[in-house]
Amino acid sequence: MGSFGFAPLGDVRRSRRLACVANSFLAGACCGGGGTICSVISSTHQVKAAYRLFDNESVTHPAVVQTHCAWVRASLDEPGVTLLIEDSTAISYPNLKQARGLGSIGDDYTRGFWLHTTLVVRWEPSDKPGCSERCWPIGLAHQQAWARSEKRPARRKGHGRGKESNHARQQRGDRESTRWASVLGELPARKNPDATLIYLADRESDIYEVFGKCRDAGVSFVIRASHPRALAEQESACDLMSAAENAPVRGQLQLDLPQHNRTATLEVRSATLELRGPPRPGGRADNLTLNIVRVREMNPPAGTDPLEWTLLTDQPVDTLQACDRVVRIYRTRWMIEELHKGMKTGLGLERSQLGDYRKLSALAGVISVTAVRLLQMKWEARSEGEKPLDAKQQKEPMVKLLMKLHPPKGTPTLRWRSISIAKLGGFQGRKSDGPPGWLTLWRGWQTLQLLVKGYQLAVT
Repeated sequence: MGSFGFAPLGDVRRSRRLACVANSFLAGACCGGGGTICSVISSTHQVKAAYRLFDNESVTHPAVVQTHCAWVRASLDEPGVTLLIEDSTAISYPNLKQARGLGSIGDDYTRGFWLHTTLVVRWEPSDKPGCSERCWPIGLAHQQAWARSEKRPARRKGHGRGKESNHARQQRGDRESTRWASVLGELPARKNPDATLIYLADRESDIYEVFGKCRDAGVSFVIRASHPRALAEQESACDLMSAAENAPVRGQLQLDLPQHNRTATLEVRSATLELRGPPRPGGRADNLTLNIVRVREMNPPAGTDPLEWTLLTDQPVDTLQACDRVVRIYRTRWMIEELHKGMKTGLGLERSQLGDYRKLSALAGVISVTAVRLLQMKWEARSEGEKPLDAKQQKEPMVKLLMKLHPPKGTPTLRWRSISIAKLGGFQGRKSDGPPGWLTLWRGWQTLQLLVKGYQLAVT
């Protein structure tokens, strides 16, 4: 896995075995959709060795991901703009009735656990209007796994069934909301003044303490607003959302939305507001001055809800160009959704049959790091698609085989390689089609590995 090396786990043999399992998931050695050890490892004794690895009590989620995350955090001092994209996702195992240590992940009592991930992405804006920015996923700066307790809280008189007062909840140190921006406390000291970090998250992270964590760490932020927060002006009956709707209009933007297959025309408003500090145990929090950007889609397609975002940031928003930069930064948040899709749909994390939370969460760490590599391959083809393959890449058995199956028109490029792989998984490659998705890429990758094995056997 190269720089994606995993933790030593206290034993060289376990470390090597862990790397072999990760490479097996990356290669998808056998067709079967991934997710289970047996579906990606063909050798019986290798399968047994992988199960023995996960049986070892030292193989836990933190032990698996810590070295990779430390390597990624050490790279944050490089010049340029780096995004720290955070999100949580539920890992569901409705069919593992007997698995130990899993907890409820929804109202329907489905069992599983949660992953909270910080994905690091290099972001290079385009100098040309209307051109997409270049994004490059680096890895995971932090990942936390936890399973909720399946025990219901005792019913307390005066608070309804199991309901906790806001004051009591805010005094607890184990509440789940503290995970947001917790990675900022683990960042190494930065010495490069040309290195800019921007914390990026969706509405669930609209927590007043998150803004303070970013300020204390010297990290900028772009967060989608969720709450109609009170403004500092005591005489004003207006809240943050209302103020955003009435903010000065800066102009219109065109924004490509590949995930929705359309280009949206957005009306852009922006302003600077001072928020009133919310009440907290020990006193009211300090007021906070920040900038807002509100975008709303004009004339959306019939039957489609208009795109509408209210973004909170400390980035400049006084011009249309500055607002456009904030909007494009927020749009990059979709990359962590792509990572989650790669983990679940591509690598089949939720299809595992391991027997308890420790093993399943450790496997989630392996698959998460592996999914970053697949995400890199996918975005490499999108952002640098016309870059030709170098001489070394053209000599790879995989590329030689693809050139026989789908001969390129001219010099083979990164985009040609990506589309050729996806075609093996059912991608049509028509002019009206967008870039290949996870499912076709993963199916094509699995098919290609089998073809490469057959090719190598035939020439030996």
